[in-house]
Amino acid sequence: MNGVLSAFPRRPIRILRTGVQSVLWLIVLALLMLALAGGFTAWMAPDVVKDLQIWADPVAVPQAHIGSGKCKTKLVLVTCEARLTYSVGGRRYATSVDFFFVDVHFGDYTANVVRSAGRPELATLDIGLDKIWNRILTLLVLLGLFLAGFGAFVKQAVQTARLKAIVRSTDQLTPVAVTVTQITKSWLNKTAVCVYDDAHHKSRFSERLRKSEDPFFLGGKTALAVLPAGSSTPILLDEALSRVDLTDGERRTLHAARAGYAQGGPPQAAPAR
Repeated sequence: MNGVLSAFPRRPIRILRTGVQSVLWLIVLALLMLALAGGFTAWMAPDVVKDLQIWADPVAVPQAHIGSGKCKTKLVLVTCEARLTYSVGGRRYATSVDFFFVDVHFGDYTANVVRSAGRPELATLDIGLDKIWNRILTLLVLLGLFLAGFGAFVKQAVQTARLKAIVRSTDQLTPVAVTVTQITKSWLNKTAVCVYDDAHHKSRFSERLRKSEDPFFLGGKTALAVLPAGSSTPILLDEALSRVDLTDGERRTLHAARAGYAQGGPPQAAPAR
């Protein structure tokens, strides 16, 4: 392995292409997380606020009619919806309910209509009141997950934009060895998950490869990468060494250095796919 790193040219070399994620795609994913957070809030929050008002002073409505009422369970997520019609003091009211909560339940749910004593136009199902804190917690957890996803994608977009700017501006590359922990395939490309340990800190990064490409393995799960000056994230090199501006002779030298290491060291093996 050290022979390959030593054989890497020490002249200025440009990176021709990388496999890092598209900044635009990361921004789209961040906006999607934000949209999901907003969508779930718009869906759940109004009914939660309404049911909290009913929960403070509930009155049963035994003569109410529940139309199109149904609860569906997917794993532990239960969604309920119904159309409620009822009369109070000779005045007829109609409203819809739509909420969900987390529950481990087998069989059917039974429900009755409950309204607010002070505001008869506010009505819901008693199961919604029974699960009110469950619904609030579920909403908060989902919001937390979506906002955490939004923050993670924004952070990754900033880091990726910075890395791409460094790659475009520098020709000072240091060859390093990284560990390829996983390679996943899709119908478009491959994604390699790598770990780089520079003795000061360990970083994890991923790179996309073309379907016909493989990392330039040095032996076992160790692969060759280059570290641009000013960056803490390496760029993974492919088997053909086409990601960097090397001459054909330099590529042959690196392949020969690897072959010499393989003959005197452990055999090469790609990580399990």
